[in-house]
Amino acid sequence: MFTSISISSNLLTPATLAERLDVNERTLSEWRIRGCGPAYIRLGKTTRYRTEAVDTWLLAQEHQSTAEEVL
Repeated sequence: MFTSISISSNLLTPATLAERLDVNERTLSEWRIRGCGPAYIRLGKTTRYRTEAVDTWLLAQEHQSTAEEVL
């Protein structure tokens, strides 16, 4: 079995991810530049996000109180 087929079926476009996170694509671009957003894959000029990487990043954003947040 060719595993990249299953991996590529779980890739999100920036537009799809922005909609899911309720942010704009520019925010995702800024996160990539600053290195503070979810891990991404660059395919030439195309950017994609693995759903697993997004889930991992989202869980890392979880806090119990505002004192835990890093500004």
